Amino acid sequence: MVWVIAKLRSTAIVVMASFILSACSLAPKYTRPDTQLPLEWNQHDSAITATTSLSVAPVFFNDDKLRQLIALTMANNKDIALSALNLQKYDAQYGVEKMSSLPGISLQAQQTSAHEPGGIFDTVDTGAVTFHQYDVKLVSASWEIDFWGRLRNLREAAMYDYFSAAATTRALKINLLEQTVSRYFVYLADREYVDIARHQLAAAVQLSEMAEGAAKAGERNQSQVMDAEKEVRRLRIELQQVQLQAQKDYNALQLIVGSPLPQRLFNDASMESDWHFPVIQEGLPSEVLLKRPDILAAEYQLKAANARIGAARAAFFPTITLSAEGGSSTAALSQLFSGGSAAWSFVPSVTLPIFDGGKNSARLTLAELNKRSEIVNYQKAIQQAFADVSSALAAQSSLNKQSAEMAQFYAASQQQFRMTESTFMAGQISKEALIVQKNGLMQARKQITAMRLNVLLQAVKVYSVLGGDNTL
Repeated sequence: MVWVIAKLRSTAIVVMASFILSACSLAPKYTRPDTQLPLEWNQHDSAITATTSLSVAPVFFNDDKLRQLIALTMANNKDIALSALNLQKYDAQYGVEKMSSLPGISLQAQQTSAHEPGGIFDTVDTGAVTFHQYDVKLVSASWEIDFWGRLRNLREAAMYDYFSAAATTRALKINLLEQTVSRYFVYLADREYVDIARHQLAAAVQLSEMAEGAAKAGERNQSQVMDAEKEVRRLRIELQQVQLQAQKDYNALQLIVGSPLPQRLFNDASMESDWHFPVIQEGLPSEVLLKRPDILAAEYQLKAANARIGAARAAFFPTITLSAEGGSSTAALSQLFSGGSAAWSFVPSVTLPIFDGGKNSARLTLAELNKRSEIVNYQKAIQQAFADVSSALAAQSSLNKQSAEMAQFYAASQQQFRMTESTFMAGQISKEALIVQKNGLMQARKQITAMRLNVLLQAVKVYSVLGGDNTL
């Protein structure tokens, strides 16, 4: 047995030498494709210079309610759970490919019993024969020497697939975070719209009652009374509609989060709250876009396709396989481990493809076409990302200007209502005129609520298109 182990040890030295020689790789040298990325953002606004890029701060969402909401989504969203399982699958596949270059070692025990009748070719001289054989293979190993880098390239391809899946998971998280925070702001705006609709309905009811009283006094005709009643009914329908929309948006938010929503997330939260986000940092487009997870995922897929070309090329060259066994073989079970029963074998083999009907050529062509497709996908992803960021920058700049104008408009509406209220208190105008003026203020409030919502949604969009922050 000692002799068998010594023999296998010498064989292992041969194998290690083969591993050292197996550093060859037939994969093309990877070079990042020319993306033809512009050096400046498509930003025609003097408020943001052409070379400015929104580089997200390390922590973008500082509000406690938003952070709690995001944490709930990350912990309970089913899409994230599926993505995490998918990532584990790629990790497992990488583990399989990583171990493929190592020898497979097993222990095998076997008993063979056979009987041959007399009078046949093998037993003419001996008569009927019954024999037993017992074999124990203490070491049975077989492995492929990766001389042409086939296994290494497949291992690299699996590794890049894993990296791509990880980047895709991050992109999914960013997208879901954008949806979650956006839905939260939409629901807060819905609550504001419901409150506005209730005020408008209450005012319409008052005006309808005034019109009815005036009609009884002969100061209004019946048509005017009916117009006032119609306005009440219209506003009741509108209130029902905005309440329904608020419920739908709440349900949509809960679906994205994946769990019941605690009431504390909405206490003292409104569109008028100080939703402050960090100021953007400067940087060139190439510095920003190449860090986006979707861009990283596309490049990893390209690297995987490049590695698979090496594996396809290696299929044209000989495959070198080593098999080794060592153990004991005897005709009697009691003598299985006695002296003189040691047995071993070492079988190197070389398989050279001569004719395969063009399968290897077809596989290589397919691998090369896949790489070309991934190059186009990568370039397309870069161009789409540049367009997304440029559009987000332009929209944010425009909305900030609109928001400033709307703030002044709303402040003027509030001042105008206060003046009307003072005039009413002085007895210079009727209550009906005051109610009409208040309706105008409610309409302005609805407009500024919509503007605030758009500004917040755009801030979250900018966060998303720039690839998120360091919290993911």
